[in-house]
Amino acid sequence: MVSPLKGLLKPRRLLALALAAVVATATALEASWLVPAVFVLVVAMIALPLTQPVGPSMQARLPSTGLLARFAAGAGRSSAAMWLSLGTLGTAAALREDGLDWVIGLVVLIGGAATALSSFAARPATRGDLRLSTTADSVSSSLPWALSLLSAGAILTLPALALWPGDAAAVVASASAACAAVGAVLVLRRLARRGRSRERVLEHIATLEPAFCVYQSGPHGSAYQLQMWLPYLEATGLPYVIVARQEALFTELRALTDRPVIYAGSLRAVDEVLAHCGGTVVYVNNAATNTHAVRRYQLHHVQILHGDSDKASSRNPMSAMYDELWVAGQAAIDRYWDLGIDIPAQRFRIVGRPQVTGIEGPRVRGANEPRVALYAPTWNGFFGDANYSSLPHGRAIVQALLDEGMTVIFREHPYSSGSAQLRAAIAQIHALLEADARRTGRAHRYGPELFAELDLVGCFNASDLAVTDISAVPNDYLFSGKPFAIMEMQPDTLVRVEGRPTLAAAAYTATPADDISAWIGALVRDETKAPARRAAREHYLGPFERDGYADVFVTALRDTVAAHEFHGELSTE
Repeated sequence: MVSPLKGLLKPRRLLALALAAVVATATALEASWLVPAVFVLVVAMIALPLTQPVGPSMQARLPSTGLLARFAAGAGRSSAAMWLSLGTLGTAAALREDGLDWVIGLVVLIGGAATALSSFAARPATRGDLRLSTTADSVSSSLPWALSLLSAGAILTLPALALWPGDAAAVVASASAACAAVGAVLVLRRLARRGRSRERVLEHIATLEPAFCVYQSGPHGSAYQLQMWLPYLEATGLPYVIVARQEALFTELRALTDRPVIYAGSLRAVDEVLAHCGGTVVYVNNAATNTHAVRRYQLHHVQILHGDSDKASSRNPMSAMYDELWVAGQAAIDRYWDLGIDIPAQRFRIVGRPQVTGIEGPRVRGANEPRVALYAPTWNGFFGDANYSSLPHGRAIVQALLDEGMTVIFREHPYSSGSAQLRAAIAQIHALLEADARRTGRAHRYGPELFAELDLVGCFNASDLAVTDISAVPNDYLFSGKPFAIMEMQPDTLVRVEGRPTLAAAAYTATPADDISAWIGALVRDETKAPARRAAREHYLGPFERDGYADVFVTALRDTVAAHEFHGELSTE
């Protein structure tokens, strides 16, 4: 019952609705302040959209993010306020003795039609289900004008009804009709041209002659899953395109790369794009809509994922549907087999994890230079079985590091801000580090300044040891050879097999019930784990030397694309 109301229960929309309720009250009371109330509502409906940035989905439909785009993006957001005001003002105007019922009805009809059409025109339908980043802006220049004119036409009907009858009301009503009419024409023209626009996009894609395509589906904020692979995709020297299934993701991805990004919003669009994209499709996650592409058995489907860890996402049974699973090391293969996920050995390919190539070995510190500890907890995941975050215990962990005399780098997972509990834990850690820095002078690094200065690899290189959770962080940190610890929030999640060089054997592990101070103390002293880390490094990250490590993936992709060149015509029926 709550989800349909989420869009309505936003402060700006509630303000417009509250003002509309005031107008309705004034109308019912035949109050003398009705006209001022209507004008306040009109100003709010115009001003409120201008205070909001254009959201990522609307950015995919509009050529800019300026004032006109903001007003256009706000079209339809105050539709509830419009319907309430139109109904009460129209009824009141029709009941007046000097009113002309058919004219009033026409004004109300214009307001209602413009409101409905602006809400419809703001949806993806007006832009179609297929867009190309290199041509998207050139075909969308009329949309902000269409949305703005429709919105203006609807809003102007309110003062026309409030002032009715009279010359001023007639002028405002005429302006409303003109705006709504022009906006409607622009929208209808756009709808009429959608078919030709699709054809032009497909023609342009065909001229690109991509050797392969990268397919990604996911919510806003998931572009990082592809971003980490872009340098190595570029290193192949092959032409490729990126397919995004969501408009918000399309907006994010086209800001990351000059490579063509295609928005394919329907199954039909996916089929038509794949028909022009060579014989290999690369995936960076296990989104449910990956099945829309994998069903094209004529193509070769390669899953590379966006991280390697002992999380459930790195052993998803859905991975069995791809032709190949490219993994960093043998540990990733064992992870599937240990859980009974029956994927034949020949469908796995060990290619290393090229993102670790920038990770350096142990630092050479000056005699008086303090040791630095990185605390890099993960987030709480979308589902309970993916909640591996130690942040609820983060303050105790950081305090233990401070007690050991460490300077702390604290870098939380970017998604942690989506949880109130994790936000509170982050605030506690920030306060603790700030207080310790004032008292001791230690140069702790955390917060927005850290994210602006250092990426995760930079944090690895600036640290002497790390504390983290079950995530891709400890796997990558193995490449440094430096000691690390893992808080195992859910019991027996880490793999422990006698004789196998596991992450659990290489790390100093603890559970929330353990003595955190003793656990951190063992990490800082690091008396026993160096040999286990060396063995685990090869098991998790592949048997490849540091020099030329990233070339393994690059060469594998070149060879795969060459071996699976698609010939013939991919049916899109």
